[in-house]
Amino acid sequence: MSQNWTQFTKRTENPKLAWLVRQLDAAGIPNRINGASFHAPILEVPAENLDAAWDILDAVGDDTPDDDPQFA
Repeated sequence: MSQNWTQFTKRTENPKLAWLVRQLDAAGIPNRINGASFHAPILEVPAENLDAAWDILDAVGDDTPDDDPQFA
């Protein structure tokens, strides 16, 4: 059965992006990098996991800078 992937982030760069992937993996949420926008790689998750993925990102704040030391 194929996943119905949906865009999760398109403006998030490392180290925040790598941190986010680790958090998604730890939560058992499938994820993949699928291409790139003008700004950064595009991170996708299955549509049914989008709310749970946002819960993870919202916990640290989407507006927290990508190079914030907490993501190192």
